Amino acid sequence: MSLLTCACLPLILSSLWPTLAPAASTEPPPPAPNEALNIADRRQVFIDQTFLQNARGVELCVHPPRKTGEMTIRPEHPWENGGIGPYSSVMKLGPTYHMWYHAMDTVHWDTGKTNGAVCYAQSKDGIKWEKLVIGLTEYQGRKDNNIVFGHGASGVRIGQDGGMVFHDPLAPTDEQFRLAIRYGQLGEGVHLFSSPDGIHWKPTHRAVLNARPQTKGHHLDSQNVIFWDDQIRKYVAYMRKNVTDKGSQGRSIARGESDTLAFPPVQDLPVVLGPDRNDLAHGENQVVDYYMSATIKYPWAENAYYMFPTAYYHYIGGALAEFPAEMPINAGPLDTQFAASRDGVHWERYDRRAFVPLGMKGDFDWASARVVWGLVPDLSGREMFLYYRGSDWLHGWDRNERNKQLLTKAGLGADQNIATLSRLVIRRDGFVSARGAYTGGEFTTCPLIFQGRRLLLNVDTSATGIVQVGLLNADGSTIDNFSLQKCDLIHTANEISRVVTWQRQSNVSTLAGKSVRLRFQVRDADLYAFQFQQ
Repeated sequence: MSLLTCACLPLILSSLWPTLAPAASTEPPPPAPNEALNIADRRQVFIDQTFLQNARGVELCVHPPRKTGEMTIRPEHPWENGGIGPYSSVMKLGPTYHMWYHAMDTVHWDTGKTNGAVCYAQSKDGIKWEKLVIGLTEYQGRKDNNIVFGHGASGVRIGQDGGMVFHDPLAPTDEQFRLAIRYGQLGEGVHLFSSPDGIHWKPTHRAVLNARPQTKGHHLDSQNVIFWDDQIRKYVAYMRKNVTDKGSQGRSIARGESDTLAFPPVQDLPVVLGPDRNDLAHGENQVVDYYMSATIKYPWAENAYYMFPTAYYHYIGGALAEFPAEMPINAGPLDTQFAASRDGVHWERYDRRAFVPLGMKGDFDWASARVVWGLVPDLSGREMFLYYRGSDWLHGWDRNERNKQLLTKAGLGADQNIATLSRLVIRRDGFVSARGAYTGGEFTTCPLIFQGRRLLLNVDTSATGIVQVGLLNADGSTIDNFSLQKCDLIHTANEISRVVTWQRQSNVSTLAGKSVRLRFQVRDADLYAFQFQQ
């Protein structure tokens, strides 16, 4: 993890891995039962009931990632001694993995208004990262650091706000990287700094996200996400919005669209995910709200958006025996939940259980686990990596010494006082599966029009599961050569692209361009995705 001795920064893009309301009460309209969906040769994942018509014994199952336990980016230099921040970003450009991570040089985050920095790291595999010597600014009299924004680098000084970095395919080449960040010297709101290489930044767009003044707000105090959405051909933003409902802690996630990187005030934008009556409350007080969203548009399948909202449990007076007389201010633990969407507006929240839970007491992540922005593939194409900021200190720990005293006395203090980034591993397409019951399940898709010669499945049967697939006419009648009965059993299979065969033949090109349905029988197995392909 130590710094390299040179500043070779090959950031020229040869190929780019695609970028990528309470909850809204309206649901997207389902496709008409007999209206054919043109999926061509695009990969399809399971998010909602779109493909689960006439389902029996099948459920949508969320699959949390595997924690590696690694301290992928940990504090090891003076400008990082206060810990690594959650407002960090990861992406893969061509063969290289890139990370822009936020770091503080003081453990007193709440008072360190100029003690933060955005730093740069690079990797060949997404696992082992190097903090390259950039040399843009002096820190404690030396330039051998990887600071690219803050402590004077890019002409700025920042504190707790690390922002997020995204690639803008519509930008001129000298602005193809965008850093969205709150920076008070430019005024209120979230501003864009732009860069040709992800290293040298200049201000280009003032207050692209903003909030009208109000007595109590704290809007935009989060990692606000912006990216180009190629599905709707607009920029989209997922930003912090504070609701003011009685008894609510406030933090929610609002969404906006823009043709030109100029979004409406956050008060005018709809909340797409926030606390509601299903979240924990103590008496009349909601004590859970949602901080960051880390929303991405999934690049490997059609019509798939994923969100990793940070759930924050607030310690409040009168509810916890550990604090009989005095409460710490704005304190509590955070973990990460999961939501998915086909349009980025209407979100499936499933059972809301922790997607990235807290570690065991004494682990580096026992108090906070917050997924940062970015999803990257591994080198094999079989898995994907997310990264999260884990810490052994609660939200509010850094507010003041009194908070630390109260939390420590209650057994909730930070023993190591550490905040680090760690890698998560998940199967390709593996966020949600259509899982067949142990005793068997089945479902039929809506009518589909495809292109290609073969049907591929991302499937896991483990030892005792089996899957069969039949192709039907749009009216549900059997197509003889491709019936369920003639489908060769898919068994002993844990594969990303398993080819389906019928009596040892896989060629389905005679049905390409026609309206057909797929009929799946799934017993004790997980089906993650399907795709027609040449």
